[in-house]
This record gives sequence, C-alpha cells and structure tokens, in this order.
Amino acid sequence: MFDFLIPLHPKLVHFPIALIMTALIFELLGRFLKKNPLSEAALLIYVFAAALTPVVVYTGLGEEARLHLHHPLLEEHEKFALLTMWISLASLPVLWFLRRASEKVFKNSFLLLLLILAVTVTVAAHFGGQMVYGYGVGVSS
Repeated sequence: MFDFLIPLHPKLVHFPIALIMTALIFELLGRFLKKNPLSEAALLIYVFAAALTPVVVYTGLGEEARLHLHHPLLEEHEKFALLTMWISLASLPVLWFLRRASEKVFKNSFLLLLLILAVTVTVAAHFGGQMVYGYGVGVSS
C-alpha cells in the first residue's frame, strides 16, 4: 500500500536524526536558559520525529528487500534503527502519562529519553553512513 515510499529512504532518513538532535538541543537550552518555550518546542519536535521514524524504518526495510541486501553493517544499522523507532513510539504514551502525573518526573524522563535516542540514532546513522560511503549501497550499480 505504501510501496511508493520505499525509494524515499535516502531522502527521508535525515529527518529523524536531525529532529531528535534538535529536540535534545532545544531541551538543554530550555533548561539552561530557563526558557520553557524552548522545552515545549523540543517536545513538539520530538513528537514529530517519533511519528516520522516508522516511515523512515519502513522505507529502509523496503530498500533492503528491493536491493536484496545482506551485510553485517546492514544488520547493525537495522538493529539500531528499529531500537530508535520502538523506543520513540513506546515513549509517546509514557510521556503523555508522565506529563499529567508529575512535571518534574516528565522533564527528567524526557531528557533521559532524548539522550538515549541521540545515541541510538547516531549509531544507526553511523552504520548507514558506512554502508553508503564505504560500500556504495544504494548509490552504485
């Protein structure tokens, strides 16, 4: 049904990376500068990143199938991309409940979540970059 998205993986993949990192920067700035609008922006950016991540993972899995790829780097890339996706998706309802229960617990949990996802998405990006720039996956014939 959404197979038209599959060739878009190289074009979409940078959005979750940039959005998660931007959310982390905004949250840190909001805390250090004591500017709540920056923290609110961080949350909105994060929600958008979490919603977009499954689309990017879907397109990546489609590219893997379309190109018949099998490589240890791909397995690591896929593992960290899926980890990023599942953590971000599972976090949405958890963050929603935490925000209603306790602002302090929510803020600390949100920052910890962003730090964890910054690591997982960076590792996924590293392996993806190695595949593209080291092996020409998806760009060479």
